[in-house]
Amino acid sequence: MNIAVKTPLMADKIKELLDGNTFDGVDFTFLEMKGREIIFSVTGDSEQIAVAATKNAIKATDYGRGLYFSIIVK
Repeated sequence: MNIAVKTPLMADKIKELLDGNTFDGVDFTFLEMKGREIIFSVTGDSEQIAVAATKNAIKATDYGRGLYFSIIVK
């Protein structure tokens, strides 16, 4: 499954954070950037777990606490 993180800021930092890493049992592989979307291929048991893992990983960073972003399943 693929997910997209949509954000106007910090796209490179989010790509660096997630690409090639595993959070909460979800593996992230960067696919492409399209405008304000950073698209990743993810593995995991469910869409809900993948979205929650993405959100938690970003929010755990210094920049993520105040960052506006959304996550959609593609």
